[in-house]
Amino acid sequence: MKAQNLPTVRKLLVVDTSYTLEMIQERKIEASVTCRDLDGFFDHVWSVHPFATLLTSEGWSEKFGRPSTYRLSERHTFIEGKVGRFGWLQKFFAINFLCSQASLLVELLRLVKHENINVIRVSSPLYVGLLGWLISRITGIPLVIRVGGNYDKIFETTGRPLEPRLLRSRKIEKVVERFVFGRAELIAGANQDNLDFAIANGAPPDRTTLFRYGNLLHPSHLLDPSQRALDERYLSDLGVQRGHFLLYVGRLETVKHPDHVIEVLARVRRRGFHLKAVLAGEGSMRDELVRRVRELGLEGEVIMPGNVAQDRLAELYVAAGVVVSPHTGRALSEAAFAAAAIAAYDVDWQSELITDGVTGMLVPHAEVDLLAAAVERLLDDRNYAARLGSALRARASEMLDPARLDAHERATYAALLKS
Repeated sequence: MKAQNLPTVRKLLVVDTSYTLEMIQERKIEASVTCRDLDGFFDHVWSVHPFATLLTSEGWSEKFGRPSTYRLSERHTFIEGKVGRFGWLQKFFAINFLCSQASLLVELLRLVKHENINVIRVSSPLYVGLLGWLISRITGIPLVIRVGGNYDKIFETTGRPLEPRLLRSRKIEKVVERFVFGRAELIAGANQDNLDFAIANGAPPDRTTLFRYGNLLHPSHLLDPSQRALDERYLSDLGVQRGHFLLYVGRLETVKHPDHVIEVLARVRRRGFHLKAVLAGEGSMRDELVRRVRELGLEGEVIMPGNVAQDRLAELYVAAGVVVSPHTGRALSEAAFAAAAIAAYDVDWQSELITDGVTGMLVPHAEVDLLAAAVERLLDDRNYAARLGSALRARASEMLDPARLDAHERATYAALLKS
């Protein structure tokens, strides 16, 4: 491929509802945003959350009005849309929201034209997929969708649409998915399972590829586990000891099954293992989990510290006796690089990293008793657990190597821009 066939200045617009800038800074996951320039392949990247103030705290920014713009670095700008355009319209949520999104669309179209942006990327085929498609349709620049979930399986688990406030029903979501997938120039799955979902819902196979999680990880997760300094005071403040706690990292939401970790803890404690569980993350299930802890008589044995900074998570993965992964995405990648002993359900992409008895222990989805038995085996035989963890890190280093993934993404975007 000759360099002269590519634009000399390349710019990317990313529309993503995963995190607001406030959340990104709290979790110290700026690397998941700044990696989008692919080591300078894109001269500038604008990352947009279209309705950030629906989720931000009161003191972060004005809830209503025009979008706010933040400079992250020389190559990165973050734009946060508002939940409503006018304060005086706040009692009419739907109308105000539409006004805000229309205003955002106009500003993004101006930005694309003024900055000569080359590519639009969205994080979902649903609402932001429609927004990205509309910008792409008007401006004529290519649309890329990065698919980070299997929405059909999520619906099977929860029985609820993915975006109930925006698209109302799963039937409508399915129509939107097929419409947007069929009109994107490139569909990139975060893993094979997610990519298979996209293909089953209208993504042309010849327009698909994989953009895996590895280059989204905070640098602390890539350090060799033996080089990670453990802060014993931090563990003490949490109320746990090294090797004597189960670790779950992820959202406290039904689809992720954090409650199963509590059930596993109750079972293994009844079998004589004196350990605790740390559930790192936030979500709508928190109060329900607290109630279940009380019902099982596990007060003081389950720690829920909320969202934990990435450097601390890197320590926790190494310090945990077993990492329990009912259903995790990027967190599974982080645990793999930590050479953690992992017990996981065979769901979503987890079998792509975890081969039972080779790189971890994998049991059928939602079989809590089998998950508890897997945890018990790993706790019983620490040499076996260490061998699995070492093999897992080796697989992660091959599958999720950030430099290799960056190179693949650069080549994929280069081919797209050339065409």
